[in-house]
Formats: sequence, structure tokens, C-alpha cells
Amino acid sequence: MKKIIPIIDLATKFAAVNRTVGYRKGHFENDAEHSYQLALVCWSTNEQYHLGLNNELILKFALVHDLVELYAGDTDAHDDKQKIACKKEREEKALKALKAEYKFDEIINTIERYEKKQDVEAQLVYMMDKFIPGINIHFSKGDYYHSRKIDLVDWKKWLLSKIDYKTLDPRLKPLFDESVQEIEGDFKDTFYHK
Repeated sequence: MKKIIPIIDLATKFAAVNRTVGYRKGHFENDAEHSYQLALVCWSTNEQYHLGLNNELILKFALVHDLVELYAGDTDAHDDKQKIACKKEREEKALKALKAEYKFDEIINTIERYEKKQDVEAQLVYMMDKFIPGINIHFSKGDYYHSRKIDLVDWKKWLLSKIDYKTLDPRLKPLFDESVQEIEGDFKDTFYHK
């Protein structure tokens, strides 16, 4: 149990990292809820869209993609520009702290591999990580985008600043296009209107 207890501790602490969006009215999700939802969505996406990707790798990437937030905290995608600007540096320090405290090399290696976004599975997880919050905001009737005055044009600019469409794996491009069209259509009222 001595090798397992630190991972139980890590998972418990991870569930205490709160985010600024949620999936139901008045509830802000934590990183554990977010990662679990992301894992299910990406696994299902791989199967339903017949992408032919490695489900085990998808699940691993989804489960660890935000673990650095245990030390770095969650950074709201539309937060203060200074906080966003230092996110990478904070997360690099957080990864070093994770390495020092938790001696589970496979978790650390999976985080590092995910960060490179060279695997199509990592690209899928990263992409869906950008779409899910907006859908959750829509279904929870949240005011996240309205309160921040983020309209569809602003959101799409942000999305394209995060995902380089040109380098996106060809298997993911139709899914990306379909997701953007869905957001611009059925989910447009989720956004601020000027």
C-alpha cells in the first residue's frame, strides 16, 4: 500500500482543484469531474466517429492532462491576461513538484507525452477539452460567456489561437469542423451578443 497511498492522496487533492465552469446551474466542477467527463467523451468520440485511435492512450491522456493544476491551479481560459501569460511557467514548475512528490514515472511520462501533442490521441483530448466547457455552460444555462462579454467571434478567435487547424491530424478535422458548426448553430445563445 505504501506505493498506492500517494496516488490516492493525489486523486483526492486533484478533486479539490476547482474550475470556473460547471455542468449544472450553480455548480463549479473540479478537475477530477472535468477529467472524468473528458475521458468518457473522448473515448466515446473515438468509437462513434470510428477514428481508430488507441482508447487506452486517450483515457490516460484525459485523466492526467490537468494534473499539474494540483500545484499550478486552474487557469481560466478567459482570465486576466497576466495570469494566462504565466500559465506555462507555473505548469512547468508544477510538473517538477509532481515529479518530486509522486514517484510514479508512468504518470509523469504520460503528462510529458500529452504536452507534446504529437500523438493524435493527445490532439483529440486537447481539442475536446476546448469544446466541452461551452457545451456544459449551455446545458447548465450558465452566464460565463455573457458575464465576460465573450461573443462567438471572440470564442472562435480564442479556439483558433489554441488549436492550429493546419497541423491538426486529418482524422480530427471533420470532427473539429462539425463541432464548430454545432456551437455556432445550436449553442450560439450561450454567448454574449453585442
